Amino acid sequence: MAKNDEYIDEAYQTLLKLSADEKKRLEYEAREKALHDFNSQISSAIKHGEEIGQKRGEEIGQKRGEEIGQKRGIQLAREVFKLNSSGVSVEDIALQCGITTDQVKEILQ
Repeated sequence: MAKNDEYIDEAYQTLLKLSADEKKRLEYEAREKALHDFNSQISSAIKHGEEIGQKRGEEIGQKRGEEIGQKRGIQLAREVFKLNSSGVSVEDIALQCGITTDQVKEILQ
């Protein structure tokens, strides 16, 4: 196969030269090991960074969700109190606000 492809033949000849010279072979192996270690460290750092990003995103999302929920709860309570003070029945408040009558009663307590 090396005889048919000049690039493979050139790589094969280089390999033969390197294997013949012990010092060059050791240098080559050291470079290959350093390159492999570097790539492994980069891969590990990327994975670690992605995990940190995922965790932060979840924390931010949860906090934002809680803030939105709290605002929605306050708005809902205001609406329930407003309707109640206008004399609207618990059942009608529940229908207008999209909640159960038990939830309306809980807000009004």
